[in-house]
Amino acid sequence: MKRKIVLLAMSFHLIALHMSAQDTMVNNGSNAILVPYQEQIYLHPNTTMAFVGEYMYYTLYCLRENTGQLSDVSKIAYVKLVDQDKNVVLNHKIKLEQGIGDSNFFIPSSIPSGNYMLLAYTKWMLNNGRNYFYSEDITILNPYTSDQAIFRSENEKDTIVGVGTEAVTNTSIENGPLQMELGKTAYVSREPISLKMVSHLTEGFGNYSISVKKVDELEKANRKSTLTYITEYPPKEKNGQSILPEMRGELLTGRVIGDMGKGDMVIGASFPGEDYLFKMATPNDEGQFFINVAEDYSSENIYLQTISGKDGGYRIALDEEEGLDLGQLRFENFELNKEMAAIIQERSVYNQIENAYYSSRPDTILIGKPNDRFYGTGTMTYVLDDYTRFSSIKETFVEVIEHVWIQENGKGKPEFHVRPIAPYMESGELPLVFVDGLLLQDHERLLTLSAAQVKSITISRDHHFYGNKTFQGIVDVVTFNSDYYQSYYSKDVGVHKLFKPNEDKNYYHQSYEGELKNVYRRLPDFRYQLLWLPRYGLSEKEQEVVFYSSDIKGKYEISLEGFTYNGIPVSLKKHFVVE
Repeated sequence: MKRKIVLLAMSFHLIALHMSAQDTMVNNGSNAILVPYQEQIYLHPNTTMAFVGEYMYYTLYCLRENTGQLSDVSKIAYVKLVDQDKNVVLNHKIKLEQGIGDSNFFIPSSIPSGNYMLLAYTKWMLNNGRNYFYSEDITILNPYTSDQAIFRSENEKDTIVGVGTEAVTNTSIENGPLQMELGKTAYVSREPISLKMVSHLTEGFGNYSISVKKVDELEKANRKSTLTYITEYPPKEKNGQSILPEMRGELLTGRVIGDMGKGDMVIGASFPGEDYLFKMATPNDEGQFFINVAEDYSSENIYLQTISGKDGGYRIALDEEEGLDLGQLRFENFELNKEMAAIIQERSVYNQIENAYYSSRPDTILIGKPNDRFYGTGTMTYVLDDYTRFSSIKETFVEVIEHVWIQENGKGKPEFHVRPIAPYMESGELPLVFVDGLLLQDHERLLTLSAAQVKSITISRDHHFYGNKTFQGIVDVVTFNSDYYQSYYSKDVGVHKLFKPNEDKNYYHQSYEGELKNVYRRLPDFRYQLLWLPRYGLSEKEQEVVFYSSDIKGKYEISLEGFTYNGIPVSLKKHFVVE
């Protein structure tokens, strides 16, 4: 009865979802999938003109279509840098938190000068067509190579196409929900600069990204903003295959290829390493399976194996990335002229100096949240250095580890067994056995491991349920280096390279306050990028941001992009001079 009630409730939910989705479909019925609402992305890069050896920062806003309000559907987004030959040069997978993500591209010296395109999308968006993505023209200049032919005009004109050097005025909208205020318009080197955000009542409260950068004479004058990005999306097209959204985190899809035979098959997915993960998936009748990954992990590879079902006669494969239709991309052309030589040379020199001193002002990678290792009641952890060390794993389990024993199965192979917590009876089910997060179904492989390599052993005596499979207990072995998987091989285990989400960063903010003035007194400061705040939340009527000017003189621009909590787009710019 309970099962029928659950199924009935799910049916009503799907019917309601279907009905609410009707309003979001285009009039001609071209969508191949019904959804509560569609998504769009706006990407705020710190620049559209990058030199090799520089970082290109960006903040990504995933929004409910045409509303400006953050979407809570997709938890993953994709950002790609594409060259004029439609090749993906740099590729990012970004975790979204409440619809916002951020990261950066380091432009390596192996990338040639050229016209590029920055693309951003979620898998959910591709149901509107494989070309339904955000795009922004990007120019990359590699001054360390003599091949700049792509930037030469056919008529050898000394002009720039798509860029401007004219004076730019401040564009704060006085009657808008948010204004930026500077105390003055001219500063000296290494001086603190106070930027005040002023909201009209609470109307300006929202999520923003702020870039403070030297005005680039080479960069195009008109860039996409939160006010204009919607008009740049292509018409929606019918997509023949429905693409599932990544609602819980990464959605890894794969397929069992070959004869799966009869009976239940379960796929075990190990993400081994110091902070390991383990997942299980059940293939459908066509062999397709899905693995949701919401947690952080350190592994570069995923190890896939079958835990039940027919042995042999098939292989397990992970699906490749969803393909994009890049055929309609049209790139803006940037052209060099002789007057740019001095600008390019100066910037290249400053970049090299900044990179040489990067270790004194580094960005820091944020460590992901550790994965929960709580295995329920009856969990015991043995740190082997706290006990008498034995030479073999078998002796260690006999002499140190309680409630676990080893016995031979009908084929004469050793197997681990874990005693259940009373009053439960022994079921004959085997435990899950891990070494550094790698699932070992051949328990004899554990017995060949040197006990001197083992740091700890954790035992769970609970029943554990994964899909339709039950396990009596867990044996979790951790080595000192957490790298057992690196030397492990089995023909029954498939190893696949993962396309991992980028790690979060804390971006370095230069300060000369107090003693720091003396600490950095002898170090050069040739920052073009004075400040990058990828996620700036405004929740008070007045908030202040303080940053410091560098040793580079000239005009600087403050660029703020984002959306209020009510979905109002905000795009503000202010300028000041360092003399």
